[in-house]
Amino acid sequence: MNFLSLSFAVLMFILCILLYFIRSEKTVKYILLIAGYIFYSGFSLPALAVLIILSVFTWVSGYLISKKKSEKEKSRMILVKSVVIQLLVLLFFKYVRGDLMPVGLSFYLLMAISYLVDMYRGDIKDDTGLIDAMIFIGFFPMVVSGPVMKAKEFLPQLSSRRPLTKERLSYGIQLFALGAFEKLVIADRLSVAVNSVYKAPLAYSGGSLFFTSLAYTLQLFFDFSGYSNMAVATASILGFELTKNFDLPYIAKNPSDFWRRWHISLSSWLKEYVYIPLGGNRLGKGRTYLNLFLTMIVSGLWHGSTLNFFLWGALHGVGSVVHRFFVQTKKEGKHNISIPPFLSGILNFFFVSFLWIPFRAENLSDSWIIFKRIITLKPGVRYYYVYTWIFLLLLLVVEGYALLKNNGRDPFKPLSLEKMSGKVIFSIFLILTAVFAYFGSGAFIYAGF
Repeated sequence: MNFLSLSFAVLMFILCILLYFIRSEKTVKYILLIAGYIFYSGFSLPALAVLIILSVFTWVSGYLISKKKSEKEKSRMILVKSVVIQLLVLLFFKYVRGDLMPVGLSFYLLMAISYLVDMYRGDIKDDTGLIDAMIFIGFFPMVVSGPVMKAKEFLPQLSSRRPLTKERLSYGIQLFALGAFEKLVIADRLSVAVNSVYKAPLAYSGGSLFFTSLAYTLQLFFDFSGYSNMAVATASILGFELTKNFDLPYIAKNPSDFWRRWHISLSSWLKEYVYIPLGGNRLGKGRTYLNLFLTMIVSGLWHGSTLNFFLWGALHGVGSVVHRFFVQTKKEGKHNISIPPFLSGILNFFFVSFLWIPFRAENLSDSWIIFKRIITLKPGVRYYYVYTWIFLLLLLVVEGYALLKNNGRDPFKPLSLEKMSGKVIFSIFLILTAVFAYFGSGAFIYAGF
């Protein structure tokens, strides 16, 4: 089952009706849990079993941590052992039995770890119930590809869920429609060119490979942004607020700004549960640079099990360290070099785009072939997919509007569907989505991580 299936629409309709009429908090929780497991069972029953077992294990571990809080060392040891076991589960499926890896494991395991750490820190209630923990880890809008919520952000919402209103329903429907447009019209259509060219990089010219790599830069963003918008919209309709995951990342002026705008929930998770525990910026400049680099290595290994992802994470780590060094030395008066914001944004865009090559390529050999053919402008088959120009122009228009009218932030604002103009515009948008949607690809890219 996925967001764009008829079965999901039926599930959401039934769920909204039940939640609208049922007011018992306990009953609502059971309904949410059952709905989540019905949704997830559509992928695989064995995968559902893994989700349930991991959720119960996490709750039991959290319970033991809370009971030993007066004995700090014992509580810490339970935390460490439990997190190690969770990571071993991820490593087993990602590196040993990748063909059996449950959908979304990389995502909901991060949320399970946050549950344990937040319990240890006292950020969530000691008496958090099993049902609450299971709903959090398996909450169906985010279980497959996030956003990666922290336990302390989500659990309080279970007892303060907002009732369904026309305003939230209108917002949720429009944001969901935007996500569907990003996925079906843009990302899936761009996948046609990307899949063809990356399948045989030796056959294509350097210019074609460069242009197709830009197409993948757009495809990946609109695919994941589309999923995230649909997830946030679904949760909003059900009465929950999820972390916003994207904020025009390709408008970023440097690597640090990029990671504040791209996969925001993961960046926040890595900062709180990896970078800060490593020492953050509290242990001197050299250690700060090392912590930044190691955090990006963790990000790369989380994304995938091949050397491509290690390289991708390492190069992003180098970029983050170089930027941090540049900013730090300028503060110390060791240079007064300034790069104009416009030029900085262009340089960062191409830096990020080039690093998507190992992220997408099948292996390091293909990555090297693509890099080399682009840099040397090798001759070959010329293939310049027209939709890449169209969607690149669309993105530039949105970014330009955001810079001029919204301080460089995501300009999405829901229409007033009570007005005729709002109804007409939204109806035209839906018609355009239906007309230009490409239905040759259904899977979300990040669902495979």
